[in-house]
Amino acid sequence: MRIKTKADDFCVEEVLHFAPAKKEMPFRLFLLEKEGWNTSDAVREAAVRKKVPLGEIRSLGRKDRHARTVQFLSVPAEYDLACEGEGFSVRSAGYSLKQLEPAVLKGNRFSLVLRGMDDREAERTEIRLEQISSRGFANYFDDQRFGNVGSKGEFFGEMVVKRRFDAALRKYFSFCHPEAPAYLKKRKALLAEKWGKWEEMEPLCTEPLLKKMLSLLKKKGREGVLACLRLIPAEEMGMYFSAYSSFLWNETLSRFLQGEDGELFPVELRTGQVYQYAGLPEDLQRRLLSEPLHTVGPDMPPLPPDLDGVFSRLLGERGVRLSKFRMKEISQAYFASFPRQCAVLPEDMEWKREEDGLFPGKVALRLRFFLPRGSYATMLLKSAGRVQEPRT
Repeated sequence: MRIKTKADDFCVEEVLHFAPAKKEMPFRLFLLEKEGWNTSDAVREAAVRKKVPLGEIRSLGRKDRHARTVQFLSVPAEYDLACEGEGFSVRSAGYSLKQLEPAVLKGNRFSLVLRGMDDREAERTEIRLEQISSRGFANYFDDQRFGNVGSKGEFFGEMVVKRRFDAALRKYFSFCHPEAPAYLKKRKALLAEKWGKWEEMEPLCTEPLLKKMLSLLKKKGREGVLACLRLIPAEEMGMYFSAYSSFLWNETLSRFLQGEDGELFPVELRTGQVYQYAGLPEDLQRRLLSEPLHTVGPDMPPLPPDLDGVFSRLLGERGVRLSKFRMKEISQAYFASFPRQCAVLPEDMEWKREEDGLFPGKVALRLRFFLPRGSYATMLLKSAGRVQEPRT
């Protein structure tokens, strides 16, 4: 199964809990439609074109650049963000009493084309889609959540929780996204290799924040490590901590399912294997669809005994304690626990089979469905069959 062969094979549209108002209110809403852009870059481009301070613009999350996406933006009413460029447009959508916040996002409507299947694979996929439409699927965080995880599966967030501050800062200096160009990967690898040799690292630190951190390290040596970590922007720190928290959530649910009766199969993620279900006992399935599992945090509520046992053993294996997730040393580093549904039932799911116009002799499935906020369409697809995403 191939997905995202073309940008319009993967279309995503945000759905709010409310309809934007037509009469003037304190905040204006806009629709950002894009293709070939990530959300941050498209918003930044619109802000520059319309001379709107970037800090005044709110969105409800990042959308994949390998897709055609429609999402909401909000700004104070005195600003006009409407503009158009190659691969993106921003158009007026109405007004709101408040800036956008995550709670107002109901979910996302998806329209996808699954390509490159023979008849047998298409038939198997349709059987799984039938099962998913009636039974749902385990609501794991997918790979989009783990773009900042190292090739060895190392989590910056875990290093910080363990107070391995020197190792965490070394990782921060040398981290490189998997899709980064070769020259950047080479430079970042050299930074890791030369860690502690501050003078030799200086020509390799071209980013302003890394230069500032290196200046501190040259003055204070390793005594400056904690001060450097405190310079990481809160939003960026939040992404690192979210990746680690999401991994622990995934592992807890996967291990719990492995200890229960049911028909399970493995799904490969960047962070390792998790187990998805094809069938479960009726009472367990009802529980997963109705009972959330909280993400990790020092203030998370007590888990049910069976889940708590799995979670506690996982923390023990990784050598961390729940109390250590309260980060007093770094003010912008925090774990906010929130409830996440263990399983999700897609709404309004429908599909039809057709000849694949891009791969002669192959079959395509045209698929539509709605998922609640925070659920991944790619995880639904991985639960339905073997997915091949485009290389970048």
